[in-house]
Amino acid sequence: MLVDQDKCRGWRMCVSGCPYKKVYFNHRTGKAEKCTFCYPRVEVGLPTVCAETCVGRLRYIGLMLYDADAVLEAASTEDPQDLYASQMRVLLDPNDPEVIAGARAAGISDDWIEGAQRSPIYSLIKKYKVALPLHPEYRTMPMVWYIPPLSPVVDAVARDGHDAEDVGNLFGAIDALRIPKEYLAGLFTAGDTDVIDDVLHKLAAMRSYMRDINLGRDPQAHIPAAVGMGEEEMYEMYRLLALAKYDERYVIPTAYQNEGHKLEETATECPLDFEGGPGMYMAGSGPFGETSGTPAPVAVETFNALKQRQTSEHTAGSRVNLLNWDGLGSPPGLFPSGAVDHGEGGNAEEGGAVGKDV
Repeated sequence: MLVDQDKCRGWRMCVSGCPYKKVYFNHRTGKAEKCTFCYPRVEVGLPTVCAETCVGRLRYIGLMLYDADAVLEAASTEDPQDLYASQMRVLLDPNDPEVIAGARAAGISDDWIEGAQRSPIYSLIKKYKVALPLHPEYRTMPMVWYIPPLSPVVDAVARDGHDAEDVGNLFGAIDALRIPKEYLAGLFTAGDTDVIDDVLHKLAAMRSYMRDINLGRDPQAHIPAAVGMGEEEMYEMYRLLALAKYDERYVIPTAYQNEGHKLEETATECPLDFEGGPGMYMAGSGPFGETSGTPAPVAVETFNALKQRQTSEHTAGSRVNLLNWDGLGSPPGLFPSGAVDHGEGGNAEEGGAVGKDV
């Protein structure tokens, strides 16, 4: 969901109505605002700013394939505690030949299918089953998932004189975690503590299993087996959670190469292309200067700056980028007084002649 800043009237109903309490009111602008998931970055294959700058490397971004026709039925599940399992069934296996064939038939490119196959989100949700949706009882089928925290328990176990990393001690201490399982179940599983218990046991088993490996001891195969995992699978989960590289944590496919310009530039079918409007593909010279009327795409984020530069005698700032300067505006002091007619930008040859005279 995005908040349209042009249509927002500041009534704050979306603030009180947001089930996740993620919409806030900006008293400076009088508008409601929220996280946009950095969609201009994601659309061109870049991770969100919060994910890229997270010092703990705790955020992952990936692609999920799902059955759109099954969403309504899944969201209509009567028992709220069954919603987690219902949403899991909606998510498709990107390695399934039938899913691949269906995706291609729906026009999904091979790059996106490959991205779904390498998605760290799919691994955390479906393969390892340690990521859970936030408040599934709201029936919004959220696609931002969370790994419940294995809250500090090692010190408490050690204070009693026990080995705090032993898998048996860790399993036994899960019921006495600082963050109660009931509270986590209220966040992620509509109160089903069994799912939370399974996730926390997997995290505790991974911690104990990797301790032996890091200390140079023989790994204990019974530890991952106790939580229904194999040794190789547990090591892969550990590597994804602790050692994953940049391109493993962020698998963000972009649009088709021949259509990528539509993501950040105005397309030819822009509805604003009408006589007298701000269309950037109008025939002939447009209202915002020479380049606004030619079929040369203009980046959306620079459109307002281009409009101001081409309709103003001087630029608003004190600096100008000479690499793309078209002579239709210059900051004061760029040229000596009288050397350039600011009202009519000269061509490259005229600009060179002025430079020689100076």
